[in-house]
Amino acid sequence: MPRVELGVPGQIMPPADAAVRFAQRSEADGFDAVWWPDHLMGWHPDTMWTPDLTPLAEMQSSPHVYFDPLLMMGVVGSQTERIRVGVVVTDLIRRHPAMAAQAALTLDHVTRGRAIIGLGSGERLNVTPYGMSFDTPVARLSEGIDIMRLLWQSDGPVDFDGRFHRLDHAVLGLAPYGEAPPPIWTAAHGPRMLRLTGDKADGWIPTKMAPADYRSSWDTIGRAAESAGRDPAAITPGMLGYVLMGPDEETVQRLTEAPLMRALCVLLPSQVFRDLGLEPPLEAAGSGFHDFIPTAIERAESLRIIDAIPPKVVRHYAFCGTPKQVAEQVREYQDAGLRHLVMWNVTAFGDPSLAKWSFRAMNELRTLLED
Repeated sequence: MPRVELGVPGQIMPPADAAVRFAQRSEADGFDAVWWPDHLMGWHPDTMWTPDLTPLAEMQSSPHVYFDPLLMMGVVGSQTERIRVGVVVTDLIRRHPAMAAQAALTLDHVTRGRAIIGLGSGERLNVTPYGMSFDTPVARLSEGIDIMRLLWQSDGPVDFDGRFHRLDHAVLGLAPYGEAPPPIWTAAHGPRMLRLTGDKADGWIPTKMAPADYRSSWDTIGRAAESAGRDPAAITPGMLGYVLMGPDEETVQRLTEAPLMRALCVLLPSQVFRDLGLEPPLEAAGSGFHDFIPTAIERAESLRIIDAIPPKVVRHYAFCGTPKQVAEQVREYQDAGLRHLVMWNVTAFGDPSLAKWSFRAMNELRTLLED
């Protein structure tokens, strides 16, 4: 069975030089990639970010502190040798496809071919509060990828007359660093996004789902690729997996009960809650990714959301356990086709005092998976 490549989260906040040191250390430890999210706004409401709900509020005043991922990919990529750098994920609503195409090729050169461009349909919390439209996000992404590839493949000026964008004698003269442009990986979950991945993407990077659902979704991507005349084996099946680890089961259970960990699950589709026998915390919404605006949530609503999400949802959304238990869980996804796992360590959301221990545990987990 092919080895699962392992990615880690890049540091998202100052100091920037610490982000470089962390990536260099991850490279020395043997990790394959370092990834950054693309957020203007964080996942947690300000009304949850209080000392009575998390000790993190006493260390950091705001839950919305994020570096620009593409800039950090360039900084880190220029100061490492082997480890790949990726964004998980940006969108083509805030970033015009032509600008995204140029930025991707620039990263391709700065990193000497080690950049991965993760794209998704976007999250309302990063779009609507900043005055941009969140209408038809999947169609925008599909058209945007077409524009990026058109500009990458063209030797001279090109025209494009689409639903959302128009190019008139547009040109992008910068060539890829190597023989091919940087790979595009898509954060696909629903049927349309899965088909888009098979049609147009080089990799797939959803958030965690049940192993059987992962296998089924991967099969859908493969069928779409074949229908488009593409080789499914050329697409990398990846996943972004939150990792919540403790030294023993008692600690792990306590971590799953933490308010910030339970609140993080509000991003899940409503159907996931129903499948778990629960009422969705956002009853009118189809998905927290598409409907949740953290800065607009009042304190009472924050507390209601936390109460509406029991610890078993955390165990569904994250890899939870000791390093050995998490390794066993990951192997189920490896059997389902997984080849690249971004292990997003969220243990500090459950207990900041375990943060240092958890990063040592990540190395233990890496060793277990490689064995």
